[in-house]
Amino acid sequence: MNNRILLLLGFIFLFLGACNEKPKQRKRVTQDMLLEMNRKMVSAEAEVIEKYIEDNKLDMQKAPTGYYYQITTPSTGDSIVLNDVVTLAYTTRLLNGTICYSSATDGMLHFTIGKAQVEAGLEQFVQQMGVGSIGKIIMPPYLAHGVAGDGNKIPKLAIIMMDIEVVEVNRASSVK
Repeated sequence: MNNRILLLLGFIFLFLGACNEKPKQRKRVTQDMLLEMNRKMVSAEAEVIEKYIEDNKLDMQKAPTGYYYQITTPSTGDSIVLNDVVTLAYTTRLLNGTICYSSATDGMLHFTIGKAQVEAGLEQFVQQMGVGSIGKIIMPPYLAHGVAGDGNKIPKLAIIMMDIEVVEVNRASSVK
């Protein structure tokens, strides 16, 4: 019995002694480290997009914010501005060709410019267009659905491509 008590006391002292040890110092994540990780991720995404464009012989330009675009049919109408309600025919794909959404099956896409109702890259691109414009956009995750995806058909950190046609624009002054 005494041996059991001594053994139990030994374990208690061993346990208490282990609790007093200082944990190993973890490397602290700094804002600079996060910024560098972000820069590397954005650079890697740009490389993937540029390779896709090259491999598919697309004639696309890069916007200052980081999306790639091509307007195949320009508009002869007014440009699209803040608070305009836009209607698009569209197909959204992953770079591997998987169709995620399409106006043919999901209905036209309607949104108001400046209300953050769609991907940031799409909203920026549409503002370069007008009624009748047809174009293609490739968006890195930070301008599309980010680290989470859309929780449905677009996975996390997905680069997406959209073929779009601006079908209708209702001016802010004519929207009730």
